[in-house]
Amino acid sequence: MGINKNLSILLSGQLISQIGDKFYLLALSYWILESTGSATMMGVVLFCTIFPETVISLVAGAFVDRFNRKWIIVGTDFFRGLIVLTLGVLFYFDSLNLVVILLAQVLLSVNAAFFNPAIPAVIPQIVREDQLSKANSQTQLIRGISMIAGPVLGGLSVAVFGYLFVFLFNAASFLISSFFELFLKLPSPGESQSKTTLIEDIKEGYRFILVDRQLIALIATIAVIHFFVGAIHTITPVFASQLAGNGAKNLGFLQTSFGMGMVMVSLVFGFVKGMENRERKILFASIFMVGLVNMIISFFYYLGLNKATYHLIPFFCYGGFIILAVTSFRTLIQKSIPNRMAGRVFGVTFSAGDVSIPLAMLLFGFLLDRFSMIALLAVSGICLMIFCLVVIGQTRKKSAVEAGEVVA
Repeated sequence: MGINKNLSILLSGQLISQIGDKFYLLALSYWILESTGSATMMGVVLFCTIFPETVISLVAGAFVDRFNRKWIIVGTDFFRGLIVLTLGVLFYFDSLNLVVILLAQVLLSVNAAFFNPAIPAVIPQIVREDQLSKANSQTQLIRGISMIAGPVLGGLSVAVFGYLFVFLFNAASFLISSFFELFLKLPSPGESQSKTTLIEDIKEGYRFILVDRQLIALIATIAVIHFFVGAIHTITPVFASQLAGNGAKNLGFLQTSFGMGMVMVSLVFGFVKGMENRERKILFASIFMVGLVNMIISFFYYLGLNKATYHLIPFFCYGGFIILAVTSFRTLIQKSIPNRMAGRVFGVTFSAGDVSIPLAMLLFGFLLDRFSMIALLAVSGICLMIFCLVVIGQTRKKSAVEAGEVVA
């Protein structure tokens, strides 16, 4: 599956743990709704899942760059397995309650703050630079497979085996993943890392980011991508309910098509030759196309094409373009910064993305009560397309100025 043994180990562990995590999130949602009957409590749980990671990621990257990344990956997966296993035991003894769930979500979020930036930071250490695009596309392939298989298998597992099975399955998936990761072989960290304090490392990371305008632009770009991904995730359930037929079934079709787009494009991207050094063009072309797909979906609906089948291809394309954008972004970052700074840069990047999604959900949830869903889709598409054109224009202008300075 992977380019080499190290990447295969990493991807195998990721596949198991991500599917298990989707099992867990679905079961947790059902359990909270059955136990409390409150959508508000679901929001509180979501907040505890996202907010700690968002804040801690701002400094967690310094730990990723300072200490052995392999043991950060192994340790965070292991601890996540123990946390979910504890929930399973408490559930078995009928001692699970909302306070425990909230505490567990905070702890899982803290672990994710260290784990998530460690993965893209490790990839340049285990593959060659010319293999980065393919390696990143394979990590996104795992994400796409888990998005399709996780909820379906999780729903069936809850219905057939019950909540305890799902808790134990997710705990086992994390523990198995951590076992696989024990066999990763990474280069030894540089000795220079021990000559500075952790606070100095954090400060160095922010200085590095703030003086690099192109890097700031890239981080802003990923925040924009996440914002509009959050917007489409908020709009899609409403859109599915307004299509002809059963809304839940429509939503399942659209989400499956989105996931299939992610999987198929990840597969194809890994085999296409000549993608090296074109990451920036692919990134902004993909974002532009996401905006265009938004326009197409709204135009189809405006024409009266209100069956889910008419929108499967646009949602397939949507998932594919999102994967192209994320894969290109990660590769671009990995190539443009020294690997010793990767944890700090990706930590800030994930924090920016994590903030954008809930903000989009809040904003578009508010707007959906006041404006037409189709209008919001169209306007968000136009905004994305304009954003890309502005950034591309600024990049070309800067390139022209730099070329003029070289000639002079």
